Amino acid sequence: MARVLTCLDATPAQDGTCTQYAFVEQSFTQYLPTNEQAVEIGAAFFVSLFTLAAAKRILKPQKD
Repeated sequence: MARVLTCLDATPAQDGTCTQYAFVEQSFTQYLPTNEQAVEIGAAFFVSLFTLAAAKRILKPQKD
């Protein structure tokens, strides 16, 4: 797992500077998508799934 430089200040300064830094292990939560990204991914997945289902029905009709 990678080590990243992180600010340890309880309240960082307004300009973004930090007085205390430390290298910490990078957690797995940083790899997870944000809520907005997850919604977009989910919508794209279901749209593609329904598109494939519709294409299958159109291109290969059911036999009677």
